[in-house]
Amino acid sequence: MNQMMLTFFIVLACATVLYYLIPLKHRWIVLLAASIIFYSVISTYLTPFVIVTSLSVWLCAKYIQKQNDSEVEPDVIKKRNKTAMVLVVVFNLAIIVFLKFYTPVANLLNTLFGKFGWNAQVPSLKLVLPLGISFYTLQAIGYLVDVYRKKLPAEKNFFKVALFLCFFPQILEGPIAKYDQTAEQLYEGHKFDYKQVAFGAQRVLWGLFKKMVVADRLYLLVKTVSDKPADYAGVASLLLILFYTLQLYADFSGFIDVAIGSAQMFGVKLPENFRQPFFAKSAQEFWQRWHISLGVWLKEYVFYSVALSPKLMKFCGKLKKKHKNHFTKILPTLIALFFVWLCNGLWHGAQWNYIVYGMYYFVIISLGMICEPLFKKLYVAWKINPDGKALNVLRHIRTLLIIFIGETIFGATSLPNAWITLTSVFKPWSGSIFSLGLDYKEFIVAIVGIVIIFVVDFIKEKGVDIRESLAATKLPLRWTAYMSVIVAIILFGAYGGMYSLLPFIYGNF
Repeated sequence: MNQMMLTFFIVLACATVLYYLIPLKHRWIVLLAASIIFYSVISTYLTPFVIVTSLSVWLCAKYIQKQNDSEVEPDVIKKRNKTAMVLVVVFNLAIIVFLKFYTPVANLLNTLFGKFGWNAQVPSLKLVLPLGISFYTLQAIGYLVDVYRKKLPAEKNFFKVALFLCFFPQILEGPIAKYDQTAEQLYEGHKFDYKQVAFGAQRVLWGLFKKMVVADRLYLLVKTVSDKPADYAGVASLLLILFYTLQLYADFSGFIDVAIGSAQMFGVKLPENFRQPFFAKSAQEFWQRWHISLGVWLKEYVFYSVALSPKLMKFCGKLKKKHKNHFTKILPTLIALFFVWLCNGLWHGAQWNYIVYGMYYFVIISLGMICEPLFKKLYVAWKINPDGKALNVLRHIRTLLIIFIGETIFGATSLPNAWITLTSVFKPWSGSIFSLGLDYKEFIVAIVGIVIIFVVDFIKEKGVDIRESLAATKLPLRWTAYMSVIVAIILFGAYGGMYSLLPFIYGNF
């Protein structure tokens, strides 16, 4: 277990005990103190970024609320509030853009200057990205925009706003919550509930199983092959494609389980971020199941902002009058989706593969929407049941192929390497799969772990609440299941020896 997670669990244990010892009305202070301590320890000199973000958003929201409560002309209020909101949003986004994009842009410019023989040089800076900055910045912007849109009143207490933005279980990787989803739960204080604490602890254990037993073990093969993709082909390249996607899922969803479970121990319900994504039947449905909170945020604050903008609605309205067809009908949606997927790519980082990754899904989802009338005609002409089992199986297979290709683009060290990996699948390779970083014993553990994860997802997909079902079983059976997970983590967790102490992947975004 890496130092960050060790710190997390120490803070979690201490905060849980203290939370239930002090009066209800003061319990939110424990959560705030724990959040400050945790972030200060893991990201000491970067804490001011969090403070600046929280302070700027709090002050702006108070200003907007003050304007709304004044007797000034509505048009004047709207103009003032919009100006203030835009300035603070741009300020916070500028911090992310500078920290994420300065170095790659500087390197690109210096390369171009060299090719053209110019003596100009952009200075290099040693910039460190604050952990979780993308997550808490989006949460901050969402809160501010909701206040601007009058969906909720501005919180008067700065420290409560800071708690909402910096709640330690979710600050590193989310899920990204809206203010009205979690704020009141954080502030009100909760009585001790054995079931909530037990269920929270169970989910934390499940997240650790995903991370330590599966994700960190798959990393060994992924790193071996992805470092030199040109040296591998055939089954090795195929395993890289499969294992990276599964590693990413086990790693990210594993942390989300830890975050949601930790919050549940305090009686706080965070929004779900995954819903059995590999059971999706389309790329669009996949993104309704994968990183759900990011999708909801982009839909709420990017998609609707673009699709419902007066200028776009006016332009598309004129176009519909001249050309009444399916394309002009969906054009506002397509334009809004372009910005959604562009933002999705840029949110992950400055590498070209992230941009291409976003555009990859934009093209696929857009083509699906454009060709929808054609598909309906083909179903009728060929007498195909659109809800038939055979067709749904083909949809699942198609979607899995889309996912695996997409994650290969996402996870590659460069776009050329992504292309090499994807095309090398069809080339012969004579090596042994047990020379790729995992021996046969490690391979078996990895495969068994993957199977367990997907069996659990399958059961959940069928609508079964596993934890409630376990809680209803007899004590010996229930505790056998719990202890099996604990033993598996202890015996098969990827730590010590050849294993590295790996941070959670999405903590870097």
